[in-house]
Amino acid sequence: MRVAEISLPAIRHNVRRIRELTGVAVIAVVKANGYGHGSGIAAKAAIEGGAALIGVADLEEALALRDAGIEAPILCWLHGARVDWAAAIESGIELGVSDLAQLDGIAATAERLGRSATVQFKLDTGLSRNGAGPEEWAGLFARGAELVRAGTVRVRGVFSHLANAGEEHDLAQAARFDGAVALLRQTGIDPELIHLSASAATFSRPALRYNAVRVGVTVYGLSPFADRSSADLGLIPAMTLRSEVVALRSVPAGVGVSYGYNHVTQSETTLALVPMGYADGLPRALNGAGATVAIAGRHCPIVGRIGMDQCIVDLGSLARKVSIGDPVVLFGDPSTGVPPVEVWSELMRTINYEIVVGIGPRVLRIATDDTEEAAEEASDPGAVAERLEIGDPERMHEFGVRLGGILAAGDLLILTGPLGAGKTTLTRGIGEGLGVRGPVTSPTFVLARTHPSLVDGPPLVHVDAYRLADAAEADDLDLDFDGSVVVAEWGAGVIEGRESWIEVEIERPTAETVVAGGDDPDEAPVEPRVVTIRGYGPRWASGVLS
Repeated sequence: MRVAEISLPAIRHNVRRIRELTGVAVIAVVKANGYGHGSGIAAKAAIEGGAALIGVADLEEALALRDAGIEAPILCWLHGARVDWAAAIESGIELGVSDLAQLDGIAATAERLGRSATVQFKLDTGLSRNGAGPEEWAGLFARGAELVRAGTVRVRGVFSHLANAGEEHDLAQAARFDGAVALLRQTGIDPELIHLSASAATFSRPALRYNAVRVGVTVYGLSPFADRSSADLGLIPAMTLRSEVVALRSVPAGVGVSYGYNHVTQSETTLALVPMGYADGLPRALNGAGATVAIAGRHCPIVGRIGMDQCIVDLGSLARKVSIGDPVVLFGDPSTGVPPVEVWSELMRTINYEIVVGIGPRVLRIATDDTEEAAEEASDPGAVAERLEIGDPERMHEFGVRLGGILAAGDLLILTGPLGAGKTTLTRGIGEGLGVRGPVTSPTFVLARTHPSLVDGPPLVHVDAYRLADAAEADDLDLDFDGSVVVAEWGAGVIEGRESWIEVEIERPTAETVVAGGDDPDEAPVEPRVVTIRGYGPRWASGVLS
């Protein structure tokens, strides 16, 4: 019932993007269970994308990756008082060293094992956190050089961490770091890897990339900036958090929803139960904050208090399109039409890191490994095309009735085809399928006509966009896209596509007959039409007619 789909192609793409942008070695950080994505899943994909080294916080995480079959170099840098240096050395784990006691402990263990340990010096340049302070550098580096000469220790790198407190502070930290690297080289150690930049500085401070960058959240396709999206950075979000509808309940107006009745329905509606709660990483504080989930290609609000195991979604006019077992997307790549994780983090006044790391252990992480092309196309809603031949106007009308039966409020159809092709006949059938008041005729002289529902469904807004010059003139019509089914004849290039929409192209085999003053094939010779239906966006991802 609870799945986090992790796109391996997306992670590979993101690592390649960072490599191409920076031109230096990429250290992919997969600490905290791969920022909630699954550490083994993330490490494998990052290596395949070209990461030179995998970074984690502690030795337990590093050893778990070795147990999972990750053979690439792994660096860890946060050590407890009882850390098992022997396990690290025997497993070939590189160790970040923050003080002289750690270095001596590693060296003593390596000597006892008769092996050499690989370390990287972790320095504090102004974050006031983990790492050797400036007053320790001379002694630490001198001892490191002594151990290197003895063959007990190999110093592979030196690194620090920016506070991200603004350009002035970043540059001040970089100056301290440069001084430390110069001091280290004076001892005779020339580090292979020099890294200061994490995700934010990697994209915002090109001068601070040195010969490696140590990136975390951007590996997973998320932006470290409040004012720049993943797409702005050329990244693809890797996690899609999914669930399903497990119950449906029709309720009248005035019904309290969930604990405390802090939400009361304002009108008759249908509520969907989704088995995701705060135990699964859906923050309880999102209650009433405006968060939505994607169901059947539409964003529906979470209502009522979020429970430990479940939440409630108001389907509104979408109810007749939803059944038990239908998929629910809580967040994912917004370019596919689903909510981004940043909706949650903004409502919670936190960062996207905290949300993805907080996805609970009941949520099953599943690696998806589509083709690389599929990952690159994740930012394109795409189109599924279906073609059929329609023999006469009666069949065109019947096809419209069929279409009307699957449409819901918020759906947009753009109709194209020559005069006399049958666009109005098709729309007439759609109106019958929706159960709206007729007659449905060509709206040529009024531009748009609204047909109210006779069956408590959405109205049909029938638009003739032939005389509209551009999208701005279409906007002036102030169409109710969210609460209606909008059918726009001649709408291509004028009525803009939304999150999900349908294009219907009608082709006539001959061009002799043009019906003056309208687009009604009932007055034209009977000719078969070829109809192509393309569904765009997540609502129609599996096709319109399937």
